[in-house]
Amino acid sequence: MRNFLAMAAAIVLLAGSTASSQPTVILGPGLNSGRTVFHQSGSRTLSSDSVYILTGLYFVDSTFSLTIPAGTIIRGDTAATLIIMRGATINANGTSSNPIVFTSLKPIGQRNPGDWGGVIILGNAPSNQVNPLIEGGIIPGTYGGSNPADNSGTFRYVRIEYPGFRFQLNNEVNGLTMGGVGSGTTIEYVQVSYSNDDSFEWFGGTVNAKYLVAFGGTDDEFDTDFGYSGFGQFLLGMKDVSNWDPTGETNGFESDNEGSQSFKSPRTSARFSNVTLLGPRRVDSLSLAWYPGNKFQYSAVLRRGTQFSFYNSAILGYPGGLSLRDSITYRALLNDSLQIRTTSLAAWDGTTFPVMHASGTGVTASNVQSWFTTPAYNNLGGAATRTPSALDLVDMNNLNNPDPRPSASSELATAGTEFSVPRRWSGNTFFDSTSYRGALNPAQPLNAQWTAGWTNFDPQNTHYLNTGWNLVSVQRVPTSFAVNDLYPTRTLSDVYNFTGSAYAVLTTLSNGPGYWTYFSSPKAVTISGAAISGPLTYTTTGARWVMIGCKSKPVSFSSVTVSGAGTIQAGPFGYQGAGYATVATLEPGRGYWVFVDGACTITIP
Repeated sequence: MRNFLAMAAAIVLLAGSTASSQPTVILGPGLNSGRTVFHQSGSRTLSSDSVYILTGLYFVDSTFSLTIPAGTIIRGDTAATLIIMRGATINANGTSSNPIVFTSLKPIGQRNPGDWGGVIILGNAPSNQVNPLIEGGIIPGTYGGSNPADNSGTFRYVRIEYPGFRFQLNNEVNGLTMGGVGSGTTIEYVQVSYSNDDSFEWFGGTVNAKYLVAFGGTDDEFDTDFGYSGFGQFLLGMKDVSNWDPTGETNGFESDNEGSQSFKSPRTSARFSNVTLLGPRRVDSLSLAWYPGNKFQYSAVLRRGTQFSFYNSAILGYPGGLSLRDSITYRALLNDSLQIRTTSLAAWDGTTFPVMHASGTGVTASNVQSWFTTPAYNNLGGAATRTPSALDLVDMNNLNNPDPRPSASSELATAGTEFSVPRRWSGNTFFDSTSYRGALNPAQPLNAQWTAGWTNFDPQNTHYLNTGWNLVSVQRVPTSFAVNDLYPTRTLSDVYNFTGSAYAVLTTLSNGPGYWTYFSSPKAVTISGAAISGPLTYTTTGARWVMIGCKSKPVSFSSVTVSGAGTIQAGPFGYQGAGYATVATLEPGRGYWVFVDGACTITIP
C-alpha cells in the first residue's frame, strides 16, 4: 500500500496545476436500460469537456432543443437511440478539426455494427404516409406534416459509428434516420460507419444534404422512401466486404415510393449528383467467392413507383448494376421523371446479378439497358460487365486508408458532366458544377478534399480519451512511433513513462509499455497499422510500479504470465478520469499500473 500511495503522489506531482480529468456523464435513464424511454426536460446544451454515454430511448420533445458543441464525444450504450421529435431541434455543429462523434461504448477490438441504436430526426415536412411510425412503432414517434421548409436544426461535421441495434429481426435503427425532415434543416459533412442497417435513410421530407459518407454498412448506403424529394450532392459510399445484411439484400442505392407499387403523392423524387458508390469488390483482385453466403447484389435498386434520379456519378464494385423492379417505376423512366445521366457504371458479375435487371409487367432488362445507354444521356457501362479498375480510382487497396479519387486521366475525370438537368428539377442553385463524375475531385490532393480532417476510416482502432490525464498504450504497429504522429492533438507537449522512481519524457513510443498523456478536452485518437501478432513482453530490474499496455485485441489479465524472481503483487489498475479501478481485462489503447516485487518479465499473450 505504501508503494501504491507513492505512485499516486507521483501522479499528482506530474499533473501539477493542470485541470483534473473529467468523468463520463450519463445521458438518459442509465446504463443497461435498454429501450427505457427518457424525455429530456427542457432544452439542454452539452459540454465538449465531457464524454457522454447515451442510454435508453432518449427523446428531445417538441419545442425543446439539444445543442452539442464541436468536439463532443457521445458513446452509445446497448440499444441507446437519440430521437429528435417533430417540433424539436438539434444543434450539432462540429468543425472539420473538431467533429462531433457518436460511437460505440465498447473498447477497441470489440466494436461491431449494431452496438447501439443511432440518431433519428423527425420533422413536419410532407410524407405520403399518414402518421407513419419509426421502426414499426418499437420506437415511439411519428413524423410528417405540411411544412416543406420545416427546420429541425443543424447536423454538421458529425460521425456516427457502429449504430443499428437490432430490436427485432429485420427491424434495426439506421445510422441516421430522417423522417419528414424539412428543407430548413442543415445536413452536411456526416459520416455513418458500420451501421447494422442502412447508413442513411430518408422517409419523406424535403431536406437537402451535402458531403455524406456511408462506410461499411451492412444494408443500403442511401435509402429513400415515402415521398422524399430533397437533393444531395457529394456522397461517398464504401462497402466493407466482410459486412452484409444476413437476412436481406445489400445494395448501394435503394429507393421506393412506398411499401407497394403506388402513385401516392408526394412521390419519392430525390435528385442526387456527384455520388461515388464503391461496392464490396473495391479492387479487381478481391473475390466475393472468399466470402460465402454474402448478400451483396445491385448498385441501385429502384422500385415501387419511385422517381429517384442521379447524375454525374460513379458506381462500381457491386456484382450487379441497375435493378428496376416494377411497371410503375418503369413508367416514371419513360416519362422522364426518373433520370440517370452522365453516370459511369462498373458492374462485374453479369450472370447471377446482371448489369441491367428488370421485373414487372411490360418491362425487360433490354428495355432498361436501351434507356440507360441512350447516347444523349452520356451514361457509360450499361451494356457489359466492367471490373473496378475500369473507373481507375487512385488507391483502394487499404479500406482503412482509402483514396477513392479518380485519376486525372480516368473516365470519371474526362467523360463529362451535365448539371442543367438536376438544376431544372431543383429550381435553385443547390448543385455545384463540377468537371468530374463522382464525389471527389481528381485535381486535388486527398488532404484538400471535403473528406479531409473530420472523417475516420478506422473507427475500430480509435481510442476515445477523456479531458485531463489518460493512461494509454500503442495497440497497433504504426508506420511511425513518434509521439507527434501518434498523439498530435495532445495538449501538453510531453508524453511520460514511469522509470520506477520518476517520470521520463519520451518522444518515441513502442508496443508494450503504458504512458501518460494529457488532453484539455475529449479526443478521438486513431492509431492504425498492422495488428500485433506475437506476445508483448516487459522486463523490469527490481521491485517497482510498472506501466503496461495491451495488444490489438482485449486480453484477459488472467492469461498474463510472469517469469523471473518477481511476481505481480497489485493491479492492474486502470484510470478513467475519476480515479483508479482494478480491471479484469486489458483493453487496446489503454495503459495500466501493476506492482512487481522483484526483477521479472511480464508477458501479455
